[in-house]
Amino acid sequence: MLQLSSPTAGGAQYAVSATGNNQRESQAENIQSLCTPTCSTNGTHSDGYTGAFEGPEKLLEMWFAADAGMAHHIGPDAHISNDEWAEHRTGLRLVPRAVWSDMLDMVHCQVLSTLSNAHIDSYLLSESSFFVYPHKLVLKTCGTTTLLYAIPRILSIAREHLGAMCAHQVFYSRKNFMYPDQQEELHQSWAKEVAYLDALFPDGAAYLIGKTNRDHWHVYLSGPESEAVSNSLVGSPVLCPQMSRSSSQSTVHGVMQPSTSSDITVEILMTGLDAERMQLMYLGGASTEEGASGGAAVERKSGISDIYPNAATDSYLFTPCGFSLNGLQGDGYFTIHVTPEPHCSYASFETNVGGSGVRDLHDPQATKHLVEQVTRVFGPKFVTVTVFKARAIEAAMSVADNAWANGVKDGVAKTADAAPLSFAPVDGYKAMDRVLYEFDHYWLRYAYYIRTD
Repeated sequence: MLQLSSPTAGGAQYAVSATGNNQRESQAENIQSLCTPTCSTNGTHSDGYTGAFEGPEKLLEMWFAADAGMAHHIGPDAHISNDEWAEHRTGLRLVPRAVWSDMLDMVHCQVLSTLSNAHIDSYLLSESSFFVYPHKLVLKTCGTTTLLYAIPRILSIAREHLGAMCAHQVFYSRKNFMYPDQQEELHQSWAKEVAYLDALFPDGAAYLIGKTNRDHWHVYLSGPESEAVSNSLVGSPVLCPQMSRSSSQSTVHGVMQPSTSSDITVEILMTGLDAERMQLMYLGGASTEEGASGGAAVERKSGISDIYPNAATDSYLFTPCGFSLNGLQGDGYFTIHVTPEPHCSYASFETNVGGSGVRDLHDPQATKHLVEQVTRVFGPKFVTVTVFKARAIEAAMSVADNAWANGVKDGVAKTADAAPLSFAPVDGYKAMDRVLYEFDHYWLRYAYYIRTD
C-alpha cells in the first residue's frame, strides 16, 4: 500500500491510498484532481498559468573555444571558488556566479544548487539545468522560459571574460510544444525562433525532424565563424576554427584535431508517463521532504540511481510535485527532468557520458539498453530518441590512404566513417518513425516509439 500525504501549494492536506492494481486508474484520477492547477508551480513565471505545464525543454549549446585548454579567462575579476575543484577552473568556469545568475534571471530561472568536478560546473535550476565547461555552456529550460533572449548576454559574457569575439557554434533544439500558445511570443512558433536566431547567426540552418502531424523535433545549427578571438593570455589572436555540428572538426573533447567518434549525445524525451510510477515524483511519494533529501529518495526508489551508479548527482523533489537531476561523471553530464501530472506528463533524459567503465553509446545495443533502462523508470507511452554522433571524415581518409598503400582500395573510407547503425528494437515499444540525417561532419539518428501494450 502506498500512502501520499503532503500540503498542496494552497496549504490543504491530501492523502491517497492504493492497494492493488485494480485501483490504479482511480488513484491517477484522484492525483490529477489534486494537482490542477497547483502542481508544477515551480516551473512557470506566467501570470496566466492554467496548470497545464510545458515540460518539453528548450536546449541551447554555445561554444567559444576549440577545447578547454584554449579557453583562458581574462581580466582581474576572475572568481576562484574555494572548493576542491578551484585549481581546475579555467575559462568560463571562472565567470562569477553572480554574472550567471543575472543571465539566468533574463530567462526566468533561479539557481537551486550546484555540483562540480574537475571538468564541469553544473547548476540545478528552478526550471531545468545549466552546465558550464571552460569553453562551452549548455542551458536547458522548460515551462514558459525565454531562453533565446539570453544569447546576446551570453555572447557579451564570453567577450568580456574570454575575449571571444564570436561563438564557434550555436546549437538550439526542442521537441514540439504541448501548449505553444502559453509561451512568450518569441517561443510561440518555430518560425519566430528561427527568425530571431537568423538575425544573430546569418549562416545558421534550421531543421524539422519527424512527422509534422505527430511528435517531432526542431534543430537549429549555426554556421562556422572565422573572426579573431583576442585573448591577452594567449599572446596572439586565435581564429575561430571551422567547428560545428555541421563542420569538419570536433567540438567535444576537441584539441584542434580531426573529428572523432567520441563526440556523441543521446536524448530521450517521453510523454504519457505511467501514473503509478509517477507517484514517486510527488511530495509524499518517495519522500515527505522537499529538496535534495527528497530528490535522493526519488533516485533510489525509482531506479534512476542504477543508470549511472558511479556518477555524482544533485537532485531536487519539488512541492507539490516534479523532479530534476544533474549528474556528472568524468567530463560528461546527464540530466533528468520530470513533470508527473497525468494531463501534461513529460520526462527528459540527456547524456554525453562516455569513456572507460560506462556504456559505449556508439553501440546500438548499448543505446537500446539505455533506452530500456530509462523507460522502465517512467513507463512512457510515447518516446523520442535522438543521437548526435561526430563523423570521422579525416580519420577515414587517413585509413583509406594507408589501405591504398597496402593495396586495399575499396570501401575502406566508408567503413571508417560509417553511418551509425539503426537503433536496435526496444522491448515493449514499436518504432513508428526512423530518420537518419547526414550533416557535413555529423550524423543524427532520430526515432519515435509508441508503447505496444
